Amino acid sequence: MTYGIPGSPQLAGIHVQRDLGAGTFRLDYERAPIVALAQNWLIARGADLDQLTPQAEWLPTTDQPSRDLEQRLALAGDRYWFANSYTSDVVLDPAHASGGPPSAAEDLVYDFHTWIIAQDQRPEPGLHPVRVFFEDVDYLGRSYTLREGGFPDLDAAYDWAMRIGEPDNPLPPVEVAPSTSPRTAAARATSPASAAGAAPAEAAAPPVITTDPAATRTR
Repeated sequence: MTYGIPGSPQLAGIHVQRDLGAGTFRLDYERAPIVALAQNWLIARGADLDQLTPQAEWLPTTDQPSRDLEQRLALAGDRYWFANSYTSDVVLDPAHASGGPPSAAEDLVYDFHTWIIAQDQRPEPGLHPVRVFFEDVDYLGRSYTLREGGFPDLDAAYDWAMRIGEPDNPLPPVEVAPSTSPRTAAARATSPASAAGAAPAEAAAPPVITTDPAATRTR
């Protein structure tokens, strides 16, 4: 169940400083949408990641790409500026909504996910500057995945987030797609492979070699 405003972060990092001599303590906390960002906040205050990693059999399971991304976020420091997040923990009962009796737990629809929009403050060449981190929870299977997508700007990221659940809305890659210049496209159109089957022509003049070849960015 959501605590507070619907969609708000449902986790919190809690930092306690004790002054044993004075018999006092100071407590601070920060709400976070996923565990890795709560860990990030605590690490910035001197905590050790190994001591912050949950270890219990009852915890949901995940895959290695998710664990790698979680560790990267936990250790990212202030690299990302987090623009917004939304946590959905909606439980739907289609049969009951249609006037029938309440469904069994295994027949309910659990829409549990979290999206986070972030701006990379130290973007690398060839990578999009805006990211969406998407955590998808399989409630009945007690598992989850965390994935990352790249966007050219915040508007594009928000547009993707508003279409979560649509079948034609996969997370785009973090890498910027290589651009194709008109000169490159023309060269491909007149390549020997594209001219296969054409009638022989008289020898053409040698191609002009320029000193400004089109470049593509790679990761």
